[in-house]
Amino acid sequence: MSSTKNRPRWPDLPLAHRVEIVLFVLILALGAALRLGGLGSVPPGVTHDEADHALDASGVLAGNTPLYFPTGYGREPLFDYVTAPLMLVFGKHYLTSRITAALFGTILLVLVYVWVRRATQNGGLALATMAGLAFSFWGISSSRQALRSITLPVLFMAAAIAMRYGIHVEEDLEDDSPLERLRPSVTIDRWGRFVLAGVFLGLSIYTYLPARVMWLVFPAFFVFLSLTQPGVIRRAWPGLLVILAVAALVAAPLVIYLVNHPGIEARVIELATPLDKLFSGDAKALLDDIRAGLGMITVRGDPLWLYNIPGKPLLGPLMSLFFYLGLSVAIMSLVMPYRPVHRGRRSFDEAFRISSANAFMLLTLVAGLSPALVTEPAASMPRVIGMQPALYYFPALAAVYMVDWARRRIGQRGETAVWAAFAVVILAVGGIAIKDYFVEWGNAHDVRVAYHTTLVETLHYLDNHPEIGPDVAISSIYPGRLHDPAVASMTLRRDDLHFRWFDGRTALVIPNRAAYTVILPEVARPEPPLPPWDTTQVGVEQVETLSLRPGDFNRTVQISEVYLPEGVHDPGSLPVTALSVGDVLTLYNAVYQVVEGVPTPGAQVEVLTFWQVEEVPDQEVVFFTHALDSSGELIAQQDLSGAPAWNWQPGDLILQVHRFTLPDETPPGPLLLTVGAYTLPDMQRMPFRDASGASLGDTVVVGGFEVIAP
Repeated sequence: MSSTKNRPRWPDLPLAHRVEIVLFVLILALGAALRLGGLGSVPPGVTHDEADHALDASGVLAGNTPLYFPTGYGREPLFDYVTAPLMLVFGKHYLTSRITAALFGTILLVLVYVWVRRATQNGGLALATMAGLAFSFWGISSSRQALRSITLPVLFMAAAIAMRYGIHVEEDLEDDSPLERLRPSVTIDRWGRFVLAGVFLGLSIYTYLPARVMWLVFPAFFVFLSLTQPGVIRRAWPGLLVILAVAALVAAPLVIYLVNHPGIEARVIELATPLDKLFSGDAKALLDDIRAGLGMITVRGDPLWLYNIPGKPLLGPLMSLFFYLGLSVAIMSLVMPYRPVHRGRRSFDEAFRISSANAFMLLTLVAGLSPALVTEPAASMPRVIGMQPALYYFPALAAVYMVDWARRRIGQRGETAVWAAFAVVILAVGGIAIKDYFVEWGNAHDVRVAYHTTLVETLHYLDNHPEIGPDVAISSIYPGRLHDPAVASMTLRRDDLHFRWFDGRTALVIPNRAAYTVILPEVARPEPPLPPWDTTQVGVEQVETLSLRPGDFNRTVQISEVYLPEGVHDPGSLPVTALSVGDVLTLYNAVYQVVEGVPTPGAQVEVLTFWQVEEVPDQEVVFFTHALDSSGELIAQQDLSGAPAWNWQPGDLILQVHRFTLPDETPPGPLLLTVGAYTLPDMQRMPFRDASGASLGDTVVVGGFEVIAP
């Protein structure tokens, strides 16, 4: 109670403190608005990664609580565990995952301000750093995508704040030793804050892959200060040991799990390619990646539309100038940390605060940038997100340096003028970032493709037309369970639709229904030989043609009602009839043709197979067609399933087209066409049996032809 009574009231606060509070609230409010506003519009659709995050978060609510999500290339779980309770409020929808990201991005603004304010005790530096991050293209975009990467800098900065609050910088020491009089002393203030720092640092391992590098900043910070300023932090070393010990305990469950499941992290194996080439004697790929990584800050950034306007550096020309000046100031403070003291501009503890803060941010910048130095430049913006707080610290440091210079040379008017000029720069940078992100990036053709706007707008149409359904066959070039179907499950508000997913370019699903709705986007519409029967006998009523933007990858989507005559699900008697395939399928027949005439080397062959689902398999199924010569040698083949097995229902008819080209060196003579199926991931072929139950092996011959010399 006494502390509350003694707390100064707003009118009693110094003017500078009131201005700082007002500016903090204003920056936070605008930054939050840029992160939370219009999340359903920009980004303009949903990526598969975003949908999978939402899917995993909804799975947490259903009791699926792994230490590591194997979805996609494998993912750390913290983001999805935070999203799960938010889904109880906002619903099981991809927008909830984006809200999670936006909240993390907003919290990061607060943490950056708090850390800089505590570490340097300079309110102007803290506000300038916060504003640079708040109004940057990267800060805005990384907070509006439902990706786990945004959680890394938040947990990292939380650990840094707890550590900084755990130490106390004493005033200048009076001692007989000249060395001691030239150094402040850092002591442990509260042990509990080091424990808290360890908890946050350990939790950061559950955020995103680069956290496995970022934790090194903490011991590197202590080592660096011990080497450059001997004796200053020797009494604080036990605090670092507490941080690392607690972090190790917190991170241990995930680390042990990953050690025991070495093959689960496919992304690690993929990203290690440049290093693998280096170890095999080829350094070019790594050197190219290092050049691209170093240049992404101010020269040329991420080349993918997925996260960036291709080539746009993280900092524009104006902020780049401030960045390099701030970097120079920081390096100078490390080389000569107490030079301002000797010139009468700061006390020893003030000099230590600014030099140690500069050291920590430099180490953060290096550690955060390091993943881009050993991986390909594409999709590099999420990988370097650990350096995000440090990136905007150095332009702010340059502004403070210029303010100090102007104050000494001109006085208060000079200080005010520099701050006003920097504010104009920040506002200009923010205006450009808003235009670049919400207008140019948000409406770009490649962004609309990457974020599957065609599918999302189709799903919105289904939400708004409850008369459609319940059975819907939908063509997609990404029919896999964790691709477009995941987008649908995390976008649709309706829960009464039963989908059959297929890629209409190579397959067709005929649901075991007398009537259903079929959705055919422009880029995935069936072409001959699909469908193989007389379409005039099938009732097709076009419901709607959705028209998207003229420049879109998909310009139109056809939505039709299909009414099937009797017999469609028993397509007839062609060369092969009613062969059982592993108790899961029945192969009814197969037809083939040589496209455009004569079967010469280089000719294209099409094989259309008809399969009916008897039972839903517990594994994925792939169909194959082989062309064999008279000796049984494989000449050409295609393995493909355009209708994923996870989506099948008993009685559904699956039509699969295989297309392959005969090699130019194919000798004249007879070729046999054989078909079969195998399961994934075990690659086991499924056995065939005839109507009497006799085994036919794991392939059947469906036809053949004579290759003619050209």
